[in-house]
Amino acid sequence: MTDGEPRYDRTLAAVMWMDAFLSAALAIVCLIASPIVAIAGLPHWILTDLGITALVLCGLLAAFGAITFVLIWLRMRAGHYWLPSGLRLPLPAAMRPPIDPH
Repeated sequence: MTDGEPRYDRTLAAVMWMDAFLSAALAIVCLIASPIVAIAGLPHWILTDLGITALVLCGLLAAFGAITFVLIWLRMRAGHYWLPSGLRLPLPAAMRPPIDPH
């Protein structure tokens, strides 16, 4: 059932990296920018814009999570049960999932 061709390797890598960048952007907006704007007493519309930005980032993170799920599901359905061997994940070593041993 498995074929020798890699399935969705580049797409999976791109989606995982985009997910990491969006996570960093959401952390910056929520943990750094929002308290600064609230403490500094800037106009209320800036806080509203930050809230909308956070909601958009949350939506994009959910979408990229769904895309990652579908790509991994399609890989497993094709018989590729490991993540691609050349995949470089933006995670600390202790958090990295097993990569294809081949």
